[in-house]
Amino acid sequence: MPLDPEIIRSKQNPALKRVGAILAGKEVGALVLEGDRLIDDAMSAGHAVELILVAADRAERAEGLGQSAAQVRLVEPGLLERLTSLTTSPGIVAVTTVPASAGPAQLETTGKNLVLVVAGVSDPGNLGALARAAEAAGASAILCVEGGTSPWNPKAMRGSMGSLLRLPIAFGLNANDLAAALKAKGWRSVTAATRGGASHTSFDWSGDVALWVTGETAEPPSVCADFEPVTIPMAGGVESLNVTVAAALLLFATGRNA
Repeated sequence: MPLDPEIIRSKQNPALKRVGAILAGKEVGALVLEGDRLIDDAMSAGHAVELILVAADRAERAEGLGQSAAQVRLVEPGLLERLTSLTTSPGIVAVTTVPASAGPAQLETTGKNLVLVVAGVSDPGNLGALARAAEAAGASAILCVEGGTSPWNPKAMRGSMGSLLRLPIAFGLNANDLAAALKAKGWRSVTAATRGGASHTSFDWSGDVALWVTGETAEPPSVCADFEPVTIPMAGGVESLNVTVAAALLLFATGRNA
């Protein structure tokens, strides 16, 4: 769509008000992306970007985006700074739709597939890092159990470095229903256990595996008691590892990144 040459100079402009409403959680189904990297990742992944607001002092960037299907508008830089959740405004924000949820019904049963199930992770930065590790380790989806932070939290999105836009995501799933659905499809549910599980280096990772991880201070869902436990042996007096560190080690131990 051709770039609109008129610069937005009023905070009452409908485009600015819509971005503010989405950031305030008043528009369900819409998502605001901040920064060049996330916007480029979303467009590369085929997400429908509806609107892109670019600071007027970045006109060259706006002109390049004018070849996309999105509406591109130039904005007085100070107005964009009022909208950003970052310390320093990146000078560009975009509006897209929340990606469609990919629940267990959409999972392929190949005999060597891997998904990460996240339960009780409240820190969005940790969730973003988990998504990044999952994609790097060859996981095909991330399934988020109800009660944790949203994968569409801006901090989670930035921490994932685009992984949350590239991997299929499900959010708000019931743990018991998810476990039953995975079992019915022939998947193995494996839970990360601080103590008492088989060593991650000798564990049998064959088959389609759903790796369940929980926040460091969160209790695992009760259904996890029926899963296969796997443990990372630790030396010294260390009580536990950060959830992102532990998950990364386990994800790569599955061998799905080869």
